[in-house]
Amino acid sequence: MASVQTSPTVTFNLSVDMTEMKHYREQLKRVDINVSYTDLIVKFVAKALSEFPLLNCSVEDNKIIYKKYINVGVAVALENGLLVPNIADADKKSLPVISSEIKELAKLAREGKLPPEKLKGGTFTITNLGMYGIESFSPIINQPEVAIMGVNTIEDKVVVRNGEICIRPIMNLSLTADHRVVDGSLAAQFLHRVKNLLETPALILA
Repeated sequence: MASVQTSPTVTFNLSVDMTEMKHYREQLKRVDINVSYTDLIVKFVAKALSEFPLLNCSVEDNKIIYKKYINVGVAVALENGLLVPNIADADKKSLPVISSEIKELAKLAREGKLPPEKLKGGTFTITNLGMYGIESFSPIINQPEVAIMGVNTIEDKVVVRNGEICIRPIMNLSLTADHRVVDGSLAAQFLHRVKNLLETPALILA
């Protein structure tokens, strides 16, 4: 309620072709690097956040506070609600490290052993409902952050590529943003950057 009453929010949806990301994940598996789509999305979103600082800031006492670090929160579902532990400095960490931290933090959260400091200092949150077949939703911002991104299911859909009909794995992203800081143009630019990174994984090195 506090979040809804504080932030004037708008949710933006954009579909992503996950074909290349699926290939990228398979290539990683061949060299014994087993990561989930959530792990990959955290890494690629952290890259995008480094280029869009307004999506990584907070609003405190009606002032925009820019952050010099990128701490990506990953929502963990519990029987009695949600916890959002943070991956500190996600933009500076490798995929295996991010994957290991996400697994460990989720385990500690479900066991009720999560250190309180792991719940503080987040700058952006990712919440994934794809495993439940959800196609689109409007996540609520984790205050005092200014944006949260919902990850939806990956579903084979008929699309047109280069004038030909084909079937591709498509995933929707749902970005809810605080319109006091992030207007529609900026939100669209950020989502398109995330889309480009996910559709062209080699860009993570650029």
